[in-house]
Amino acid sequence: MAANSNPVMPAADPMLGMTRSMVTMMQFNEQKQDYTNSLANLEDNTVEYNAALHGCHCRGAERCSKVAEMHRGLYVKAAQFIASIRGGTGDGGVPKPYIDALAKFTDHAPHKNIKEVSEVLKDSMVLGDWPNAPLDATCDLKSIEETPIASASLAQVHRGVLQDGTKVAVKIQYPDLRKEMASDFHVFKTMGAQIKQMAGGYDLMWVVEDFEKNLTRELDFRLEAASGEETARQLAHLAPSVYVPKNFNNLSSSRVLVMEYCDSMIKATDPAALRAAGLDVEECAQLICDTFAEMIFIHGRVHADPHAGNIYLRAINSGDGRVQPQLVILDHGLYYDLHESDVRLHFSRYWKACCAKDSETMKSLGEKFAGSLERFLPLILSPWFVFGGSGVSLNEVLSAAKGEIPDTISLKDFADFVIATRTGGANLLGVLHSLGYTRCMLEALGFSESKRVKSMLTYAIRGDVAEPTAVPRPLSVSERAWIQWRISLLSGHIAIMAPLAKPLMKYAKAENAPPLWVVAAGPLIVTFLGSGAVVAWLQWPW
Repeated sequence: MAANSNPVMPAADPMLGMTRSMVTMMQFNEQKQDYTNSLANLEDNTVEYNAALHGCHCRGAERCSKVAEMHRGLYVKAAQFIASIRGGTGDGGVPKPYIDALAKFTDHAPHKNIKEVSEVLKDSMVLGDWPNAPLDATCDLKSIEETPIASASLAQVHRGVLQDGTKVAVKIQYPDLRKEMASDFHVFKTMGAQIKQMAGGYDLMWVVEDFEKNLTRELDFRLEAASGEETARQLAHLAPSVYVPKNFNNLSSSRVLVMEYCDSMIKATDPAALRAAGLDVEECAQLICDTFAEMIFIHGRVHADPHAGNIYLRAINSGDGRVQPQLVILDHGLYYDLHESDVRLHFSRYWKACCAKDSETMKSLGEKFAGSLERFLPLILSPWFVFGGSGVSLNEVLSAAKGEIPDTISLKDFADFVIATRTGGANLLGVLHSLGYTRCMLEALGFSESKRVKSMLTYAIRGDVAEPTAVPRPLSVSERAWIQWRISLLSGHIAIMAPLAKPLMKYAKAENAPPLWVVAAGPLIVTFLGSGAVVAWLQWPW
């Protein structure tokens, strides 16, 4: 066997990887057969069909959950992504039973007994004979709780106390994780042909390669510590509204990360708990949206996993007696860099073009990002950008009004788009991945699409320069007016078209939306004809 060239990943165990993949394949085939048998001879969209389909979804979700619990690592990572990808897809995306079943993996994945992870912990700090004997004054830790407060795909987190009384969160990597992942990746690469067949003929080996590259980086907690410190530096001007916990690098290693413990944290997707803490839910959502928009458009660094297990809020005193939200950002293991090929600058201009319905700029920049499939990019970024091109369907207008991606975009369209985006070399996939997570959080808090688009536009304008200032500059009066005007036009266009879409589809058998000027002129035409009729009536020689 060739020597392992990866300093983080150990040599693969092909038998281990094959065993894990075979169990997964058996579950996949069983679920596929369940859908086939349960829906056979049933007419689409009938009560019986929908009930049977829902049952399949529930059983499939349970199978997926069991596989993730059994294999951990890559499989939990995939479960986290599925659980957080629903934002903006409506009911046509990932079925809700899968979302509900896999949501626990964001922070309550299966964990190890503390004795099983003790050797990993002892590699980075002095702990004496613990866990076989109590911690004493010669140890780095005064105490550590046996039950983890959180557990995810790569590690579990325990609450501890240093000898000086400082409360810390101790992130410990699972001891067998690197071996399991190396074995999984080895098998995935070996099974390239089978994966291509399962994926409808798409060569998805680049997904495996990208995933391996990113996860290899995440497995080194020293890199995570450095990324967290860089994020804290970039967002320091937002203090105390945004907070990144401090690291204790002298007690950390590539597999252990000791951080400042933050108490009273509330999940960013729990509006009831936020209200109970005295926080304004909309203010919380605005803070989340603004912060991540700044990271994209100003700093060009995108948090790869901003799901509910990593993004929290706390209630703090604003100083004037009012309670205000503080955004706490955890898990800095992976960031996407948007400086390569000027993605940050081009994306800033692209968002502005979408809001201005500048079809020429949208097309030229869209081709940089996604080649010939650039027409799908606006709708994936926001359904509100439906009017940026030509030939808009009425169904797409209805989807835009609901803030959902239209069902005119098929799974094949999306797969083609993803491949084209990567081929274009623009590294936009990371942005779309991160935006999907944050959008899901904002939807959970009831944050409207108009406010999300406006927040992004605000930072896109500031980011439309080669070198944005580290602290985002204030917008001019004219810029603020332009933003309000553009958002009003977008919302007005959808508000005018959406009520007309269903009648036009039903009675006029129309498919495409008429131009806005036709709809806007409707009331004027009716008024003109009505006035003419009144004049004619009065002047008619009876």
